[in-house]
Amino acid sequence: MIRKGDTVTIKPEWQDQGDEMFHWIAADDEELGRVTIMPTNTGLPLPPLQTVEVAMLEASGRPNS
Repeated sequence: MIRKGDTVTIKPEWQDQGDEMFHWIAADDEELGRVTIMPTNTGLPLPPLQTVEVAMLEASGRPNS
């Protein structure tokens, strides 16, 4: 289960060009097979949010764990 704050990676078959350059985290807890993710290193004051199916991600775990 992916929890808010977990680091995630978008699987290569679901990545858009440039997605691999970002550090992605879960913005909320996984629910009904979906989770909202956001890149943390965009330099934008409000990072973009994206709701995706959990099957599109690889969970890397909690930061600092």
